Amino acid sequence: MSTSGCGLSRPDHRSDVKNLLLLGVSGGIAAYKTVEVASRFRKAGFDVHVVLSEAATQFIAPRTFSAVTGNPALTDLFPPSAQSIGEAAYPHLYPATRADLFLLAPATADMIAKLAHGFGSDLLSTCALSLPQGCLKYFAPAMNTEMWNQPVVQQNVRTLEGLGWVKLGPEDGLLACGAEGPGRMMEPALLVEQIRKQVPGNQAARPLRHRRVLVLSGPTREQLDPVRFLSNPSSGKMGQALAEAAVAMGATVDFVTGPVPEQHLPRLDGVTLHAVNSADEMLATSAPIAAEADLFVFAAAVADYRPAHVADQKLPKTTEPFSLELVPTPDIAATLSQQKRPGQLAVGFALQTEDGIPKAQAKLQRKHLDGILLNSPEALGGSQGTYTWISGPRGEQVVEWGTLSKRACADQLLTWAAERLDVTVSDH
Repeated sequence: MSTSGCGLSRPDHRSDVKNLLLLGVSGGIAAYKTVEVASRFRKAGFDVHVVLSEAATQFIAPRTFSAVTGNPALTDLFPPSAQSIGEAAYPHLYPATRADLFLLAPATADMIAKLAHGFGSDLLSTCALSLPQGCLKYFAPAMNTEMWNQPVVQQNVRTLEGLGWVKLGPEDGLLACGAEGPGRMMEPALLVEQIRKQVPGNQAARPLRHRRVLVLSGPTREQLDPVRFLSNPSSGKMGQALAEAAVAMGATVDFVTGPVPEQHLPRLDGVTLHAVNSADEMLATSAPIAAEADLFVFAAAVADYRPAHVADQKLPKTTEPFSLELVPTPDIAATLSQQKRPGQLAVGFALQTEDGIPKAQAKLQRKHLDGILLNSPEALGGSQGTYTWISGPRGEQVVEWGTLSKRACADQLLTWAAERLDVTVSDH
């Protein structure tokens, strides 16, 4: 037994409490979604405790969470004296110090900033500071699009991720304030599913454990001169979703990416980032990794052509017509897939504007892929798309997946791959 600083003894090992989830609710309209999150976790067998910030109580009554979880909802850093007996006198410590998992949902800009910088100014933030070593920590951002895009918010998000927190979302869509864009809290069903996959002991939900996955993501830039290049508007969101989903399934990931916004990079333990610019650099970086990987996922929007000649200095503008000679870039997917050894899998993407299925089937065969995902132009730069899955030696197996978020799409793709890889390695 050890003795805490407040004079109460507690066991060193929490084996008597399994899957204790502390759910932190901060002040945002998305707090209503968190009731369903709490309910789903309780139905899944978790011991769910909820702590609300003062602002959160303006959106939803604490007793709602008490009814859903079967445990008192915590709101006061200094409880009434009549309740200040034993552990109840220390709501910032109990049940926080026994938590196996902590989820902040919704995670507002204010609470993200507090946790990123270690402030303990209310019950919710002090509970977060009291979490034990080994507690799995997640946050689900929800806020106005302009707030989410603020550099200081993104910096705080990266700081929190660097401290071991896992970001879930946000999703794009129509927000309560009327704006449209990133900032929606991830839907409860998907939020719970993503976390359950990472619960220790839930190995059935980690079908890629002991597997190494290579993800190619983002656009490439093919320089014309020192300040101009050929590229495309790929955001890297699909690659990010694939990397995050693969880690959730137990894989280690090598993430080879062209230039994308910082917030579209998967800053997770288990992900090694490799930044490149051109198609040639992407191939050179990926080739040695592919030799050791179990699965290649070609989600990058690689430029098909590059300038035949790159100017050393900025080309001056003239009034005369300008002709640009282009030459093909290397076919990265075909090159790496041709070198597959038995047991390796390669999956690609095909974005088409017409005759999508036959063109994707031809691409699958030409590039020696095991599967290919046909998507539509609206997926480029967006957070969802309409997908058709194509597999088989000649692409004869065609399954309509419909419109999905990129994370849901990544989960389906990797589930298919995990089944094909026939994971038999025992978990150590």
